[in-house]
Amino acid sequence: MMRRILQKAVLITLAAAGLAFPFQYPERGYAREDRSLFDRVRADLDRASRYPYSSRPDRKRFDEARRDLFDFESRFDQGRYEKHELDRAIDRVQNVVSHNSLDPRDRGALDEDLRRMRDYRRFRDHHYEGWR
Repeated sequence: MMRRILQKAVLITLAAAGLAFPFQYPERGYAREDRSLFDRVRADLDRASRYPYSSRPDRKRFDEARRDLFDFESRFDQGRYEKHELDRAIDRVQNVVSHNSLDPRDRGALDEDLRRMRDYRRFRDHHYEGWR
């Protein structure tokens, strides 16, 4: 009897600390690593936007890409993976790469970011099908 009470007390303590069920939400264990990808994209967009020969339409495309990336990240930070928001952010960054005047190093960095974002989307779609 006392042993059972002690076991329940330990389980309740561990559950309160989040240690009893570490695999209940496996995607959250990778949230920090996932987040670093989008932080890097944002940093690369910020650096590329400082290109001195950017036109007004170029700046507008940068702003749209940042806004859509922010929209995705806001939901992601709440534990929600919204594929359509990620798709929109990818499209906006692609639009920057395709149409903006960019330093070649910045274009390469953004191309690499696009590849990683697409890989991430493919990974999420394959491994977390049905999870939100």
